[in-house]
Amino acid sequence: MQHILYMEILGCLSEQGFSLDELVIKTKSLFEEKGMSGFIELLLKLLDESICIGLLTGVSRWKPESCCPEPIYDSHGRRPKEFRTSVGVLKIDWHRLRCRNCGKVLIPLREFLGLKAYQSKTSELEMIVADVISEQSYRRTSRHLSLIGNIPVPRNTLHRWVMESDCDELRVDGRVVDTLFVDGTGYKRRPSDDRNNRGEVRVVLGIRDDGHVIPFGACSGQSWEEIGKQIRSKTSHEGPLANVLVSDGEPGLSEGLSELVNAEQRCHWHTIHDLSYVMWKDKANRKEQRNMQKKMAGIIGIELPAEDFEKVKAKDKEILEKSVDEADVKVENLIAEFNKKGYGHAANYVRKAKDKLFTYIRFFLKYGLVSPRTSSMIERMMREIGRRLKKIAFGWSEKSAAKMARIIIKRITSANEWEEYWKKRLRIEDNVILIYKGVKVQGVQPLLGR
Repeated sequence: MQHILYMEILGCLSEQGFSLDELVIKTKSLFEEKGMSGFIELLLKLLDESICIGLLTGVSRWKPESCCPEPIYDSHGRRPKEFRTSVGVLKIDWHRLRCRNCGKVLIPLREFLGLKAYQSKTSELEMIVADVISEQSYRRTSRHLSLIGNIPVPRNTLHRWVMESDCDELRVDGRVVDTLFVDGTGYKRRPSDDRNNRGEVRVVLGIRDDGHVIPFGACSGQSWEEIGKQIRSKTSHEGPLANVLVSDGEPGLSEGLSELVNAEQRCHWHTIHDLSYVMWKDKANRKEQRNMQKKMAGIIGIELPAEDFEKVKAKDKEILEKSVDEADVKVENLIAEFNKKGYGHAANYVRKAKDKLFTYIRFFLKYGLVSPRTSSMIERMMREIGRRLKKIAFGWSEKSAAKMARIIIKRITSANEWEEYWKKRLRIEDNVILIYKGVKVQGVQPLLGR
């Protein structure tokens, strides 16, 4: 259906002069408060009238879902309805029809537009809220929507919209990666009688051989074992989802995710960095901590050949394997040195990490696969998540923090999936065409020629 619409605007401009800024601001305010919403309201009114006339006369090309074998409709009054949108609040009185045979009441415009029974906002407004809320607090987002976009939405309503949305869902089924990264970041959660306000969001990311990052999940208030079972339940793939798990060695992490990977690689950066804290528990001085950190870095800093696996000579592979054996001996000697000096915590720490320090080399020698030895990739992601959550998540529930983390991860790592999700939700299928034909003045002749 096609309509030609005319917009009537009265413009009064002072002959004493005015600023360009005032003209722009007043025009913007006019169209944001009245123009755009009024334009859409008129189109919906014309659409509603056209659909209802077609159904009442039996000549409509659009057919609603049948309520009975031979529906015959009668007018059943109107009902006011409001929708929050990015161009303001739309107010319409849509028609209601009743089937003469079965008595079922139909709201044609609602069904034609694919709206839910109690829907009070558009999906495009929900998309804007999801984008903005992942950057700042609910309170500030509510204020900005009201001041900048003229969209008055209370912060509690924004929170309800986000929690009810499924935009944070991550596709896991059928996804297999080379390396799995895991880490966590803290935030101030909502305290209760049996727990403090120290919350933690735990994130699992995968990376393929082409460098593509795949998010597997983000949870809060769950153990690594529960997270592993949750990821496993979402995929039909029976075997491991990754070759290597790169982690910082957090207690319970290896055991909880062991079924998802073939082997584990301890992050070298964390191994060296955290050694200082462990030695502090042993009351070692700062100089001793630094010396042992340098010694540890020198032992585990074995570089892989720059060439492809097929091009590496057999002799070089033997040298690499010998270097790993020598490094293992040096690590054992370092553990003995810690015990001799009375650094029991440090000795136990290095002993637990020993068997997982050179997984990246063993995988290279056995399969020719180059896997990371540090978790720098997920560290960058966790900085982004931490920067946002520590700034906006204060007194949140664990469910809210985990959901926000998934939204942030999906926006950053799966931008295409994020756009496709909203494109599907918004049903952008080129079924609406609007053409601007210019603005004309009626009743006034131009004083100057061309």
